Amino acid sequence: MKITIKEIAERAGVSKATVSRVLNNSKPVNEDIKKRVLAVIDSTNFKPNAVARSLSLKKSHLIGIIIPDLSNPVFSRIIAGIESAIRNLDYSLLITATDFNVDMKMQHMQILKDKGVDGLILVTDHGNEAFFEAMLEFKKPIVMIGSDSAVDSIPVVKINNYKAACEATQHLINLGHEKIGMIRGPLTDPHSGYERFMGFRDTMMKAGLFDEARIAEGWYSFDDGYKGLSKIIKTSPDISALFCACDLMAVGAMKYATEKGYKIPDDLSVLGFDDVEIARMYNPSLRTVRQPFEEKGRLSIETLIHMIEHKGEHISFANHILTHELILRESTTSFKREGQTIE
Repeated sequence: MKITIKEIAERAGVSKATVSRVLNNSKPVNEDIKKRVLAVIDSTNFKPNAVARSLSLKKSHLIGIIIPDLSNPVFSRIIAGIESAIRNLDYSLLITATDFNVDMKMQHMQILKDKGVDGLILVTDHGNEAFFEAMLEFKKPIVMIGSDSAVDSIPVVKINNYKAACEATQHLINLGHEKIGMIRGPLTDPHSGYERFMGFRDTMMKAGLFDEARIAEGWYSFDDGYKGLSKIIKTSPDISALFCACDLMAVGAMKYATEKGYKIPDDLSVLGFDDVEIARMYNPSLRTVRQPFEEKGRLSIETLIHMIEHKGEHISFANHILTHELILRESTTSFKREGQTIE
């Protein structure tokens, strides 16, 4: 039989209001009385009704999360970081995916708003004016992961994609490669797409090596990498190195290269971005730029909960720019010219 607050109050010898104050921690309660109420709650395994509790607290203890793609390991690792950070906290997650569609992202924001979430984490690729208007109208705390916000009150957790791409490209140049291609993300995606491409392009132009014929574009999938390299090789069959905007595209490109008789890394060096699980599992293992996905998740949820619990207070929340790292594995090597290896 389900225990009620009235029964808890009777067993503890207090009023229902006192039990409610203990459950919600809404007003001070004498320490001895509080211990007596908690002992009854513990002995009866009482579970308060979540809906009633949320109404009394004017909080749902629900966090909304919007990601572009449920199947992409990048986003699942961010979710893992979020989940581990709130495992022992009184919050639950509502997760939706948008398939990289801005209109769907705004629809999901409205759905989560209607569900009464206390706050929202946006793992976002790009937006437009209507999207930023929707964020302003959301009226609840928001944290963004991976993309800048046009709204000053919304903090961001990200890495420096431009700097990371510059360093990755320079690494290939330092290995002696000159004919270097890139499979980029869409330029409408300002960070994983545009910033990583601009880091590649600017570094190549500085070295006098940039060639538009060695560029292909995709939406961060294995198939996009496979198709992207087939396009580049048709126009630039002498390419010796390839930088990809994500690991899944890099693995797709390596698959295509292997099928066409290229040896990796001897004939083609390949460098990825993200360091998802398949990067170390593929043969040869993928040299890549690692970004701290779990840390992104942890920081975003900790920031959001702090914003929720201090809503209405004039607190400034800073952006977090996390550190990336080049992970050295087997898929790149020094360029060989006329029998000589450039070290």
